[in-house]
Amino acid sequence: MKKKLHNVFLALALILLPTVIFAQAAPNLGAASGFALFTADGAFTNTGTSIVTGDVGTNAGAYTPPGTLNGQSHIADATSAQAKIDLLAAYGALNTPVGTNIPVGLGGQTLTPGVWYTNAASTLNGTLTLDAVNDPDAVFIIRIGGAFAESASSNVDLIRSASLCNVYWQIGGQFDLATGSVFRGTIVANGPIYLLGSSSLLGRGLTTAGAISLVDNIVTIPQTVGTPVFALGAASNRCQEAGTVTYTATATNSIGITYSMDATTAAFAGNSIVATTGAVTYAAGWSGTTTITASAAGCNGPKTATHTVTVNPSSLTSAITHL
Repeated sequence: MKKKLHNVFLALALILLPTVIFAQAAPNLGAASGFALFTADGAFTNTGTSIVTGDVGTNAGAYTPPGTLNGQSHIADATSAQAKIDLLAAYGALNTPVGTNIPVGLGGQTLTPGVWYTNAASTLNGTLTLDAVNDPDAVFIIRIGGAFAESASSNVDLIRSASLCNVYWQIGGQFDLATGSVFRGTIVANGPIYLLGSSSLLGRGLTTAGAISLVDNIVTIPQTVGTPVFALGAASNRCQEAGTVTYTATATNSIGITYSMDATTAAFAGNSIVATTGAVTYAAGWSGTTTITASAAGCNGPKTATHTVTVNPSSLTSAITHL
């Protein structure tokens, strides 16, 4: 009896193990891996001062270069021809893994490593959180069963060692990134890719068929980043007056640094943080300590750093101390 049970468990393990391993494997992009933006068959257009880090190109279509290109352009050449072949193979490979069905509205969801899919066109309104559960090698594959649109000011957030290099999106149609949004991961689509004004793509935008359109965007191919380094900016620190302490943070090979403020301090009336600048605004007569955290996303996972500011309006000489 024990031997039969052992054989049953062994058989189940042999059946399930290849599926689990395959589900966690990243697709092989081949020659397409060096592209930040690439279409196998469609026009590549840019309006405004877009900044792209990584190669760009089209294998068949008109080409208008981005405002700033930190890479090479490949237009109907040998590299683009091979990239088309490899991209088609990668798109097909992403169809294979067994996954878990999720609602078409991705905003507010938290996904752990694995394969996830929707059965229809989908949207992201708000924040989608990808949680690697402290495994920097964890792979996320998200298959969208139709067109996909990210709404204005929405975001894909990577937490607990989730790596930008290991996030892949298969999109079965058109992709739209709305104004002011931030999207993370490698897009492998079979429809046009439209990046609207001032949106950022931290990853790749690759399509087997369809145009790629940019409007004042920032696109950066996945890369390693350094730990953010803070610098103190202008400060208003008169006794008993409201004031603002402004910080900036930079990190090697990084864009899109985000800020957060200590939750306890933020609960005090009149105190706030401006996420885009790292500025802390405090109310008149308030004193206390605020911790600012800056996070930079990259291939090697988010890199974070903290900085502390103490506000003491009772002191005429030094109302603000940065530690």
